[in-house]
Amino acid sequence: MRRPTDDGRAGPAPWLGGRHLARTGTRLALLLSADLVVLALFVRLVDAMRAGPWAPPDFGQALHQLLPYGTLLGLRFPLLVMLSLAVLRAYGVTDLHEAIARRTVAAALVVNLPAWTALWEGTAPLLAESDLVLTALLALCLTAAYTAAEAGRRILTPRRLRAAKVLLVAGERDIPRAYRHPAVADRRLYSIRGAFDPLELREQGALEALCHAIRRCDADTVMLCCGPLHDRSFDVVVDAINAMECDLVSLGRPRRGPAPRPRWIPRHGPPLLSLASPVSRTLQLLVKRIVDIAGATVGLVLAAPLLGAVALAIRLESSGPVVFRHRRVGAWGRSFRCLKFRTMRVDAEQLLRNDPALFSEYVKHNYKLPERQDPRITRVGRVLRKTSLDELPQLWNVLRGDMSLIGPRPVVPDELNEYGGKCRVLLSVKPGMTGAWAITGRSSVGYPQRADIELGYVRRWRLGADLSILWRTVPAVLTRRGAH
Repeated sequence: MRRPTDDGRAGPAPWLGGRHLARTGTRLALLLSADLVVLALFVRLVDAMRAGPWAPPDFGQALHQLLPYGTLLGLRFPLLVMLSLAVLRAYGVTDLHEAIARRTVAAALVVNLPAWTALWEGTAPLLAESDLVLTALLALCLTAAYTAAEAGRRILTPRRLRAAKVLLVAGERDIPRAYRHPAVADRRLYSIRGAFDPLELREQGALEALCHAIRRCDADTVMLCCGPLHDRSFDVVVDAINAMECDLVSLGRPRRGPAPRPRWIPRHGPPLLSLASPVSRTLQLLVKRIVDIAGATVGLVLAAPLLGAVALAIRLESSGPVVFRHRRVGAWGRSFRCLKFRTMRVDAEQLLRNDPALFSEYVKHNYKLPERQDPRITRVGRVLRKTSLDELPQLWNVLRGDMSLIGPRPVVPDELNEYGGKCRVLLSVKPGMTGAWAITGRSSVGYPQRADIELGYVRRWRLGADLSILWRTVPAVLTRRGAH
């Protein structure tokens, strides 16, 4: 996979999203495996306690009232325990004391679940005793599983993935305070690789400077240790973590964050907040890719008769290829051939480049000529553009992975100049067949407003936002707003 280099051009770079996924996936797999093993051990211990000669009198009967025979058989019991741990967010905890507390609560919930009816009706003291014994035993097993999984993670995880590599955004006075935080001091969690002065976030070229610092330190996590940032400075940080696929954490609560609900990371000491998680973003992108494949496949099948009719109309009007392949810039600066039904003369590109006045108008009108002033468009082409049918072949681009159903519209290389130093932010996602600019007004909305719309979409991207855009695309196409 290719990533942008520090000068904004496409080039090889590490996939930090993959690094985060590998680290999180390894830890989760070890935790789940350890939980399954200790739960199997717990079932054996409970069965031994039912008939053990060392158990107190009537203890086995009370235990049977609490957990009847068959309750622990099969996968129902371990799945219930793991579901309780997931609901309590115990799998995301990295602090031992917090892990013990949450796993004890999960044990109490699961053990008492079959006994709620008996508890309401009145419970004998012996039943309460067995309840406490089972809760303590299950909590002990779950704690042992957590400890074993953490030990295994330190042994089995490759050295480069064991601790997050951190770039501090902190001034000289803030760095000692950051090092005193228990989480930062724990080298198993965070490895400090360098610091970035927050005053530089206000300077020209701050985004490139911060991205360069992340690359230089080989950091995959940015940690704010400087208190609340100015809005423009915070936007630079958000742009950098999106472009470089970094995690963003903060010592203390900032004035705002890129995520609507910052996640508290359980650790002793001052609050440690996760403001943006590349793992969550990567998983959402995976879901988005699945939706893209399904949507493009269904779209191509359903639109096949229409595609054939349009192709025939183009061929009957003029000779030449039915589909036009135009070079566009995709995710991470990778060029691809964007497919469209041909709406212009075969020599349209040469006509544009050989006429300085026409090319000047092309650039002046946001890299698109006004419909009535464009001598290159054919009669069939005008109809296709008005109805947006010319873009149907891009379903194949979506299926190939060059594009997505929803995203910023693909741009020609010259258009990257309109985004200035923020082109790396634009190129951090795949271009789309429709997007925020497409439903806002398309060709009637020019630069620099278009750049603000597209960058705003990238910064605030969520799966829910894509669904909203997809829903609003239908009336935008039917009303032909900005289409030409």
